[in-house]
Amino acid sequence: MKTIISSKIYLLALMVLFSISCEKIVSGSEPNLSETLEPIEDVLLIPGGENATIQVNSNHQTAYFNVLLSNISTNDLIGNGSKEAWCIDWTKPIETNNATYNGIKLFSTDMVEKWKPVNYLLNISKNLRSSDPDLTWHEIQLAVWSLRANPEFDLKAVAIEDLPSSFRTADGQQNFDSQKVWDILAIVEAGYKDFDYSSGTKFAIIAETPVDVQTIFVVAEKK
Repeated sequence: MKTIISSKIYLLALMVLFSISCEKIVSGSEPNLSETLEPIEDVLLIPGGENATIQVNSNHQTAYFNVLLSNISTNDLIGNGSKEAWCIDWTKPIETNNATYNGIKLFSTDMVEKWKPVNYLLNISKNLRSSDPDLTWHEIQLAVWSLRANPEFDLKAVAIEDLPSSFRTADGQQNFDSQKVWDILAIVEAGYKDFDYSSGTKFAIIAETPVDVQTIFVVAEKK
């Protein structure tokens, strides 16, 4: 009897392994953003935003980037024009000197549960900086990475040399205040659940960049 049960378990394990292997072979590439985020997160492809063009430049004042959007058809969420933008994937590079990316899909995070902390941060960031003139875009971006954690990001564990160069001084020292980042995260944790994400509030719209390019999102405002 034990031999029969063991054989069945062994065969079941082989079937699972074969299934996983086949899935990897059939896909032939990394999953795109919609496959990665759904159904875990219900980000929605924006009608009219299936084939956008984005031009990326550094901001480093009020945000990480400025992004010029074009080739977006009329919709209720976002139009063409310049938007502030932030980074999602801190492990990948992106060109920021008028770099242009075509055929970009845009996804809305409006009312997506796992994006509410980030969207809350977008709505309070101006007030945070007004109340603390020393707060910079560095701390806001580090808070975004901490909140998303996809890929995993732990400010207490990450080595400064592993961060993008804009987070280091010329002699390799950090140019941000870690305590301010943790304070921001505490404020977000305390307030995001009760925030009213209604008309006039801000939310992130993800730009699905190529797989070897840093994923970014632009900041939009609900109508």
